[in-house]
Amino acid sequence: MACEKPKNSVEITAKTSTTQSDSITQKTLINHCDNLIDQLKKINHSSKIETLMQANVDIKKCLPKLNKIQIYQVLDASTQMYQQFLETKSGNESMEGLNAYGYVAFYPENAKDLGQGNVKTIKKSLPQRDQYLIDQIGKEYIQFLDIGEGLFELKRHPQYVADYFAASLPPADAEFIRRMAKDNTDILYSDSAISIPRKELAQRALFWEKYIAQYPKSRLIHDAKFLLNEYQNLIFLGSDNSPTFEFHDHRFHWADPEAKQAIEWLTEQPDTQVTLSAQYFLEMMAESYPQLNTKNSEPYDLVKKHLNLKQISDNRECHSDALCYDTP
Repeated sequence: MACEKPKNSVEITAKTSTTQSDSITQKTLINHCDNLIDQLKKINHSSKIETLMQANVDIKKCLPKLNKIQIYQVLDASTQMYQQFLETKSGNESMEGLNAYGYVAFYPENAKDLGQGNVKTIKKSLPQRDQYLIDQIGKEYIQFLDIGEGLFELKRHPQYVADYFAASLPPADAEFIRRMAKDNTDILYSDSAISIPRKELAQRALFWEKYIAQYPKSRLIHDAKFLLNEYQNLIFLGSDNSPTFEFHDHRFHWADPEAKQAIEWLTEQPDTQVTLSAQYFLEMMAESYPQLNTKNSEPYDLVKKHLNLKQISDNRECHSDALCYDTP
């Protein structure tokens, strides 16, 4: 009679085999993750969407294996990857190339009046790569955004950073990224005008004020302060084509009823520096200032001084992605 192998010996052999297989898989993954950034850098304007999809799968697999510094390195590399993938071949001027396509796609009636043709005609006139990229809009976080003044941008949706990276980062970083992804889904400015409701400006200012108080040591604290100052400027001063007030006859006058409502709403919120600034501003609106010169910036300078508003820097961009970056 043949000697029968004990049952638990088979189980031990199976477990050993599985453990060895898992070890090999783990080692392969580690080696693959070590080369992840190099892989991302290889994706460019000749790559196919499937290659981008695979890169994103690899990013998701590798992030749990990485430390905070490495995660940000991968994030930077993923940004470069999308920029290279979305590089277009047509012109950048208004009503040219992808901008012409965007105008016809977003505003078909206006385009018809201008004799711009239709979407299919415009698309066929574009370089092959641009036609290919148009077909990828909506896939893998690829967004086609109307940025105003006849210009359209093919870009990575800011929600990508929130969905892929936020969960692997410290709470302060994650909250910053998730809020930025939400706020930057659409544009803030268009043709030097504010393109979101004034109350939304007020809500954003309160959020960043709270964030700064909650995470004073965040690595992103300087950008949070930048955003708070920018939103306060927009609330109380407005922009070139969306002013909050006018000054004439020695008094401040509301230039936008919506701005008035937003600032009054702020005064009804629990006391913070932003809400106190709103109260001070309403007091200024009720005063007379016979000494102010209306022909220069004195009225604006007075508001800045009373509310401690700093000049908005042109060297930092915080409204197109889930993180801020320096501008050239």
